[in-house]
Amino acid sequence: MNQLPNLKHLQYLLALHEHQHFHRAADACFVSQSTLSSAILKLEEQLGCQLVERDNKSFIFTAQGEILVEMARSILLSTKEFMSFARYQGDATKGELRLGSIPTVAPYLLPDLVQSCQHKLPELSLFLKEDTTENLMVALSNGEIDMALLALPVAPHNFKSKVVGRDAFYLAASEKLVDLYHQDNSYSNLPEQSIFLLSNEHCLTEHAVSACQLADPSRINHFSASSITTLVQMTAYHHGFTYLPEMAVNKGVGKAEGLMIERMPESMYREIGILWRPTSHRQVTYLKIAALIEDLIASA
Repeated sequence: MNQLPNLKHLQYLLALHEHQHFHRAADACFVSQSTLSSAILKLEEQLGCQLVERDNKSFIFTAQGEILVEMARSILLSTKEFMSFARYQGDATKGELRLGSIPTVAPYLLPDLVQSCQHKLPELSLFLKEDTTENLMVALSNGEIDMALLALPVAPHNFKSKVVGRDAFYLAASEKLVDLYHQDNSYSNLPEQSIFLLSNEHCLTEHAVSACQLADPSRINHFSASSITTLVQMTAYHHGFTYLPEMAVNKGVGKAEGLMIERMPESMYREIGILWRPTSHRQVTYLKIAALIEDLIASA
């Protein structure tokens, strides 16, 4: 039987693929460049194939190397879960869990989730990451996080998913614009460029525009905000009009700025869901977290 690859060497391979530079990869792994280079050569010898094509100044991964990188990633993920399962005797309420969340959910839901976990799952160690939908899905695929808490729908994917609640949309605007909108519940009554939205990297914009049936781009201000906090400030300052998710409204967002806040029709909402890798053996853990999130959204 051929000798199996060293897991540490597989980690070096992933680091090299991520950093695309031998010295930076070695620094990331806290080893010398010669150690990392020797490990990659040893791995190629063991596997009987070329992983990278080298010259004096650069290198590229071979087609077979690219495939084996993804296989190595899967092996290391499974190994981590293997160790965690053994360490905690398969108890879903113990161990570490890395949860990623989008910025339009994280500030309004995660503080309550942390408290809920401390009370109901005290032996579960929760680590949080806040990022955009696109970045979180990449992180989930790469094994950097275990779960992603997002607004649905998202781009096509191969993850498992579960809807954990609905987050209604509210209008937030100056009193004058609220009155204009309510004349016949039409955006055509609003001045051009009076509607402020988040930048396109935030999925809240796409979901709000779709759910609230905003079809006239002339009403949308060309200057977008980078966060809900900035969005509220811009809307208040310019006496404009925007949308807020219910979970933010429930935390008092927009009230201090003097905006009128009203719930949109029942059909206007975004779904909140969790995603996890189908290859993970910790589904029981993820569903326990999902149940806590469902309770928090339902009781808000």
